[in-house]
Amino acid sequence: MNSPTDETFSSISPAEFFYRNRQMAGFGNPTQAVYSTIRELVENSIDACEQKQIMPKIRVSIHTIDSDELSISVDDNGVGVPTEEIPAAFGRVLYGSKYDARQRRGTFGLGVTMAILYGQITTDTPVLIHSQTENSPGILLSLSIDVENNEPIVLSQESLMRKSTGTCVKLHIRGDLKRSIDRVVEYLSLTTVGTPHACIVLDVDMQESLTWGPYSDECPSPTITCKPHPRSADFEILRRLMDKNPDFTLHQFLVENFQQVGTRTATKFLSFMAFDPSERVSKLSRRAVTKLSRSLQKYDAFSRPDSRCLSVIGKRPMQSAIKSLYDPLLVAYDSRDPSEWNGHPFILEGAIALGSSFPVTSLPTLYRFANRVPLLYDASEDLLTKVLRKTRWTRYGLKSPKSVAIFINLCSTRVPYKAAGKQSIASIPQIEEEIKHLMNSLGRKLNKSLKKTDKIYRDKRRIRMFTKYFEKITSFSADLADYPSVPSVSSMIDELFEVDTDV
Repeated sequence: MNSPTDETFSSISPAEFFYRNRQMAGFGNPTQAVYSTIRELVENSIDACEQKQIMPKIRVSIHTIDSDELSISVDDNGVGVPTEEIPAAFGRVLYGSKYDARQRRGTFGLGVTMAILYGQITTDTPVLIHSQTENSPGILLSLSIDVENNEPIVLSQESLMRKSTGTCVKLHIRGDLKRSIDRVVEYLSLTTVGTPHACIVLDVDMQESLTWGPYSDECPSPTITCKPHPRSADFEILRRLMDKNPDFTLHQFLVENFQQVGTRTATKFLSFMAFDPSERVSKLSRRAVTKLSRSLQKYDAFSRPDSRCLSVIGKRPMQSAIKSLYDPLLVAYDSRDPSEWNGHPFILEGAIALGSSFPVTSLPTLYRFANRVPLLYDASEDLLTKVLRKTRWTRYGLKSPKSVAIFINLCSTRVPYKAAGKQSIASIPQIEEEIKHLMNSLGRKLNKSLKKTDKIYRDKRRIRMFTKYFEKITSFSADLADYPSVPSVSSMIDELFEVDTDV
């Protein structure tokens, strides 16, 4: 008989881990599961289009099967998925094409597979995937996931042409449509702020479709994969790179494997940190590699990371989307220069808008985005919310509640999410400082616009008052002089005020 102290040790697969902890990935309850499923599928669809600068056309369909069971499908016109990659891409947790050093909407290779896994464990229904690429005919697969082994199980496979390249994913989940539909509509609407060139259609139970976008004809420039920045070089990164290049000298290793490190910079760094530039990296001890890692992270003479791996929304597309969706009285945009945290590049951009479509509050209503994806949950724990509350908005004309909204987008090769659900941004000092500067700048633009608007309204009131008096004076004068008609006063008003009376 085993004693109480005897323990059995074992390991579990990534699929098993997230099966047991699905709330970490945003599938903790039927309401959030509907939103998370649609979000993950739409993110993948947009990424699949932007790979080849295709203007996204995405159709989201939700059909009620039972009181708590839904059929959800998302169809896109992207590049499609290679046939040989479909089973692993959709049926293996932590497998995907998003682990390189450039901006992506997805991060963990987890979301779509988690949606499929959630559907499988709540409805015992396989997922249907219909995909077609330029170089392969259309294929329809039905698959499920072997949770214990984190492997896909292909149940059926047949050739089936599509009208064009792209992918359609259809799955069944246990979900609460009544409670989640408002969040789904809000998410899809805000998605066209983050991706103004996309057209998104929502069909719910064969009712009238809702359509958003496109609000811009500008497709963002494709991002490129960048080498790691030297300040991001921890021990593990160095070890892996050294294993690939064991015969490199230390000087050659730095120049070939890191961005912003040329011959002169590498020579200067190694001399300053007292490293031998001719030593083979394969000869370095673990202690020496640790010292090299710490030196790279502390050295402040490296240039900022290359921002070509990032893709912002942009001034004109973002303003166009906000104007189309909310019809604001005014909207102003600003962005920060590229910066970095721990060697990971990031850019912050934002817009501030005033209009009756937004709630009347003492603080601006905050709309959060990360890599152009709207974040709708866990707002109270988010770094953006923290900075918004610390900003003194009274300095910027918000002395009383107003209908003001602020849209902030963080672009980075590594967004510091607090959890795998990707709903809130963790506190990083470098990012917090840039957010503060951006919000202050947007606040100044708002204050300037409010003052200009107030002046225009004051001038319009004065113009109306003077026009009224001038018309009476000219009318009386015309009567006294026996003029057949009353002269116009508009030219006198224009000369007197010399203002633009349009608001």
